[in-house]
Amino acid sequence: MKKILEGAVKIEEESYALYTKVQGIAELPSSKALLGELAEAELSHKEKLLAIMQKSASVYWAGVSELGSETGEIEDLKIVDYMQDTTLSEGADYPAVLVYAGKREKMTYEHYRSLGQGPFARYFPQAGELFSKLAEEELIHKNKIEREYKEVVLKER
Repeated sequence: MKKILEGAVKIEEESYALYTKVQGIAELPSSKALLGELAEAELSHKEKLLAIMQKSASVYWAGVSELGSETGEIEDLKIVDYMQDTTLSEGADYPAVLVYAGKREKMTYEHYRSLGQGPFARYFPQAGELFSKLAEEELIHKNKIEREYKEVVLKER
């Protein structure tokens, strides 16, 4: 369990670093704000995971209830799903950043979903609930990135 939580913390740290790094690439103030919002959400996920690792039950339950969608339903636009995988090079433009970030959110969503629904969740039901909620959060992030791509990139073409 500790190794799984440590891996999740690392994922959240990497996502936070990505969003803070690429804020400077965005030209529109709304795009900069979106990237800042995503960075803060990843930092919040990391803090919740660290609290769980420190066995702070009250923080755990408060944190889990704040995660995910109220309805559990998040639209997956699938815009980046069929796009070619890309690496994030130093001179990447904003559309490339969005594709990379969207694919990263998709991968993280799938990872957390498997932890929330797989055998791990049967042995650790509370952790299963946590990872299911984190999966929802990552799908929400993917949705926001794909909406940004649709509004900023596809609108320009």
